[in-house]
Amino acid sequence: MFEKLDNLLAPKNLAALTCIALIYCLAGKLGLRVAFVHPYVTPIWVSSGIAVAAFILFGYRVWPAILLGGFFDHLTTDGLVIASVTIPVIATLEGLAGAYLVNKYAHGAKAFDTARDVFCFVFFACICAPLISATLGASMEHLRGVGAPDLAPRGLAWWLAYGVGTLLVSPFLILLLRASHHRLNLREFGELALLLVGLIFVCLLVFGPLSLSLNKSGALRAFLCIPFLLWAAFRFCQLEAAGATLIVFGAAIWGTLHGYGSFVAKDLATSLVALDTFIGVIGTMTLVVAAMVVERRRIESELLGTQSLLQEVLKRKERDLVVTVQALELEAASHAQTKRAFQENQGRSRRLGEH
Repeated sequence: MFEKLDNLLAPKNLAALTCIALIYCLAGKLGLRVAFVHPYVTPIWVSSGIAVAAFILFGYRVWPAILLGGFFDHLTTDGLVIASVTIPVIATLEGLAGAYLVNKYAHGAKAFDTARDVFCFVFFACICAPLISATLGASMEHLRGVGAPDLAPRGLAWWLAYGVGTLLVSPFLILLLRASHHRLNLREFGELALLLVGLIFVCLLVFGPLSLSLNKSGALRAFLCIPFLLWAAFRFCQLEAAGATLIVFGAAIWGTLHGYGSFVAKDLATSLVALDTFIGVIGTMTLVVAAMVVERRRIESELLGTQSLLQEVLKRKERDLVVTVQALELEAASHAQTKRAFQENQGRSRRLGEH
């Protein structure tokens, strides 16, 4: 135990924990700036995705960084109140639970390599784990005197914000920071640049200021972004697909908050539910398609490897068969030569006997 404590307090590990805590705190500040349903309920809680990614990538030992980052975030925002302590504890428990379930049932950092593991990641980290924050947060609000009519929408918004934050941020960070990446060649890099330019233009057209001038009728809807997400999933790897998803839904959230796009409604809570539902469905679809494409490529590579191995074995057997045939031919020639010599000796002996 003391060895683990010494390793945790090593300068390198302390610097990593400080960096994680700082990033988590800044992400919390960003999330609280766009809270419009409740002071602690936002369209997306980025910190939840950072927490789950940190626990999966660096282990459960980074929990002090997550806890302290959340504490300083709320302390510098609200001062020393009960929520400044309880909310960071709840968020840390949620991140630990989500990471534990993903490590146990979805292969941890490899959760985005197969469609099954993607579904498990979404179910455990984005649906089940955020229920901890939603349930405990709603219970705290009830103890503070909030009535049931206001409690249910707040709990739903809290759950959606944490789930969407995990769905958007965790896959991108895990795929970005894990060991292996597919290196793009010049042609692939040009295709990716074309994809991103087209995607950003469509996002501005659907969720940005261009919707007021070029899309006044609202004919261009959010589904116009789906072909670009499928393009990224089919033509590139999971990292590019997760990055494209992050761009689309970041633009959708920004546009909805500023009154642009098809998710704008008179009631901001209704806008939040519609937006987060769209993000959850399309984001999961994109990750699943990318995982299926990677699975297919891996199976094709394994089949090609098996085919090459079989061809090599066949070539080796063919070479061995040729050598065996040549040896048999030599042996047959030797037998024929021996037979001729024997026949010549017999003829010679017969002639000597006759003489």
